Amino acid sequence: MTNVRMQKLESIGFQRSLIACVTQKDKTNDKKWNVRFHQLEAYKAKHGHCNFPTKSGKLGKWIGTQRQYYRDYPKKEIL
Repeated sequence: MTNVRMQKLESIGFQRSLIACVTQKDKTNDKKWNVRFHQLEAYKAKHGHCNFPTKSGKLGKWIGTQRQYYRDYPKKEIL
């Protein structure tokens, strides 16, 4: 995950321990990542937090992935 992505997630209150590090290899994946990020922003704006259930749809799956990658970030070098 890039520092820019981590900063975006942290800027809306997504806890550092819950953010994942995602490797994006092309612009298509980057667009998909940004779509999910904006969905999370909208969720936070409505509910006041980023604790979206990870078993709830595509956004939940994406959040679960972000959390796992972020937990592993100090242990692995992920671009």
